[in-house]
Amino acid sequence: MAIFNVKLSGRKSLKTTSSISATLLDLNLKHLRGRKDFTVVLVEYQSRDTWVVAGEPLSEHNKSCLILNVTVSDSITDDEKNLFIKEAFAAFNLLLGDLHEDCYISIQQFNNNSFSYNRPF
Repeated sequence: MAIFNVKLSGRKSLKTTSSISATLLDLNLKHLRGRKDFTVVLVEYQSRDTWVVAGEPLSEHNKSCLILNVTVSDSITDDEKNLFIKEAFAAFNLLLGDLHEDCYISIQQFNNNSFSYNRPF
């Protein structure tokens, strides 16, 4: 099980959303021991005029920015998380172009017994 919340600078784009979703699904299956049927991706777009880094809006920086928050079980190792983060940044740089240095990926982990699904087991 994995939940990916992506905040992305720029205009809403179905093509970009689809590319990000496919990329995160692939990385989840490869590094975080995820399952396709238990992977959720939420992409939110923010205006570059309202996303401020170092006191200036991104529209002044002429770069893209993202914040990715990932929620996975506590069985994922540090090595798996590190590989995921490294490959995710590389993939986002290819997908989005020149990313600002102040982009972030965080991974929160929880105990397998502290969640449930709204579906039969």
